[in-house]
Formats: sequence, C-alpha cells, structure tokens
Amino acid sequence: MNRETKRMLQRQGQLDKSGEPAAPVKSVPAQARSKADPARRGGIKKYFNDVKSELKKVKWPSRQDVVSYSSLVFVVLVLVIAFIFGLNLVFSKLVFFLFK
Repeated sequence: MNRETKRMLQRQGQLDKSGEPAAPVKSVPAQARSKADPARRGGIKKYFNDVKSELKKVKWPSRQDVVSYSSLVFVVLVLVIAFIFGLNLVFSKLVFFLFK
C-alpha cells in the first residue's frame, strides 16, 4: 500500500495514525435508526405540508418576465440556427469546390 492510499484511508477513518486498521464502527440498521428517531418520521401529510410551505418561499417570476425571457431565448435560438446553417452552407460549397 503506497503513501497516498494510506493517507486517503486515514482521512476516511479506516486507518489510525500508525497505519494500523482502525477499529470498525458498527453501523446501526435503517430500521433501528427510524425507530430511534421518531421526530424525523412525519408521514406523507407532513411531507406535503413541508413542500407547500417551501413553495410559498419561492420568488416566482411575473408573467411579463416569463414572456420576455422566453422571447429572448427564442430569438437567440433562431440566430444560432441561422449561423450554423450559414457555416454548413459555406463549408459544403467549399468542399464541393475542392473535390470537383
């Protein structure tokens, strides 16, 4: 095992400072965690209430903003398409001219 691997394993807590394997940490099964912490379990109703309260905090754009940004995106899209079409036309003419 090289130095980099040892350092990485030490950062992850799998090796102690001397380079020996650290004592394994026993993980708690998911079912035991959920039973041990009932405050975290709220049910589907609590979930949707939380979602509703978070969505109330969102600053939604106005209709005018949506229309103006959408128009801007559409105009830029048309310009990019026209530019690519022009490049394609020029290069195809150039290739046909060279191999004629």
